[in-house]
Amino acid sequence: MSLSKSAFSPLIFTLTLSACGGGGGGSDSNSTSIQTEDANQTFSLSKLLTTAQGPVYNAQLTGSDSDGTSFTGSISMANGSQETLDGVLVTPRDLIISLSPTTGSSITVTSTGYTDESGYTISLEVQTTGVTCAPASPYRLPDSVTIGDLGILSTLSCSDGTTQETNWRVEDAGNGRALIITNGTMKSQSNNILSTTDVTYTIDSSGNIVKFKTVSTQVDESFTLSYESV
Repeated sequence: MSLSKSAFSPLIFTLTLSACGGGGGGSDSNSTSIQTEDANQTFSLSKLLTTAQGPVYNAQLTGSDSDGTSFTGSISMANGSQETLDGVLVTPRDLIISLSPTTGSSITVTSTGYTDESGYTISLEVQTTGVTCAPASPYRLPDSVTIGDLGILSTLSCSDGTTQETNWRVEDAGNGRALIITNGTMKSQSNNILSTTDVTYTIDSSGNIVKFKTVSTQVDESFTLSYESV
């Protein structure tokens, strides 16, 4: 299977979900905590979930797919100025991913997630495919987490008839760092699993994003695409 926009669809939704939903205090992500020896160390997500206008994260990428093709590319996340969406004041976060295979054509995919003034994600749009999605209820990730925390985000319903269920967890990355992992499962209208996507941010003790990685598998095609920051 060659690189295509369809290979990006599940990844974009999970990636946008994991990168949105921050702001004020509290959380509505149905979170729990499993105690570990590092449970007392708190990690702030404020830099990942900021709604301040400007760049959020930029990195060069390297990756490969299950067909043996290698890629280079880039990822860029940035918050725009506040705007009104369906009568609600929101902050848009633009996500741009570009990949260039060693053979074949390059592809760029763009999406935007919208969060309200309280930091709740209320809408997602993938401009490249024309698909829009909305959560069953507005959601947000916690402002801070500890190792062992986990939770479930609100299910997304999309204009193409698909849904996406997403959960998140926090694991120990060693050296005083944490892994913020989101797992998304995209399903068809008949509830068949179409794809699964894991997105992982490694953050340090100050909340800085020091590494990014994602693995997305299209179940029906048995096709896996993975890449990470360099």
